[in-house]
Amino acid sequence: MSLFSIGCSDDKDFPTSCSNYYRMEAFDVGGDTNTRKVQIQYQVRDCDNKGIGGLSVNDFEVLENGFSMDSEADIRIDPGQIPYTVKTVLLLDITRSVEGLVGQIKTACNSLINQKLPNQEIAIYAFDKQLKLIQDFSTSKTVLTQAINSLPENGLENSTNLYGAIIDLNVSEMWSDVFSVQEISDGSLIIFTDGRHNANQTQTLSQAKNSIGNKRVFVAALQSSDLVEEPLKELSSNGGYFLAENIEVLEKAFLDIQAEIESLSGSIYYLFYTSPITDPTPFENELILRVNGNSNRSEDRLIKTSFNSQGFQ
Repeated sequence: MSLFSIGCSDDKDFPTSCSNYYRMEAFDVGGDTNTRKVQIQYQVRDCDNKGIGGLSVNDFEVLENGFSMDSEADIRIDPGQIPYTVKTVLLLDITRSVEGLVGQIKTACNSLINQKLPNQEIAIYAFDKQLKLIQDFSTSKTVLTQAINSLPENGLENSTNLYGAIIDLNVSEMWSDVFSVQEISDGSLIIFTDGRHNANQTQTLSQAKNSIGNKRVFVAALQSSDLVEEPLKELSSNGGYFLAENIEVLEKAFLDIQAEIESLSGSIYYLFYTSPITDPTPFENELILRVNGNSNRSEDRLIKTSFNSQGFQ
């Protein structure tokens, strides 16, 4: 599943203010016949599609077949019940144009690693004319920092095979995004570059995008005379493009990307309640979930779905 960041001005139904604006998306819904527990997994984002975490049961209204569930339903939110893995792939442009800057690039990467979530697995790749695996997925800050510090700083190749590196990664197959009440696995690719693809003209932007598929992509671009921004903006999920105007602010770009990954991971909720239904006859029940005081008037202002109460008694 891909999460796209779209500015408020892109939707004619958006209000002039994004205050109290919530988008909702359901991932999975089901019912437990033994306990009559109805469970739903969903995500809440703002008008710019940035994740919104920290909402409590009191922020939501749950309606079953048109009736609001009261205190007897024992509505709860407990994301800790679902195993959650965050996958992150760093793809770093280490070519001659950044020679003399690699030390600061390492500092920026290590700052991101130091802010990683406990359940976040990071893999590190570098590219010049070829793609190179520096470190496979790991949750160890020590291992990841050592891998970053091992990157060469001198004698770098004068060839930027950006599209080829993405194609060789085969990003669409690197991990599976899974959202269910049994498991969550959510991944992102972070690309760093200061230039343009110039290694092989038979490899195209379209091929690189096809290799990415529907996976989420962030781009941290460093301003330079060789930088061509438009292809990088196309590679990134909308809103996932971060431009560092100089090497001194590259660290902030990496930290902003990590903060966005963290906010998205914290915006996935697992809500459950006890249904009053005690009829075991198979029946499709309407379930509506919405945020109180939501100023959103678009279709994604609420979740409208259903569950079957077969076996409830």
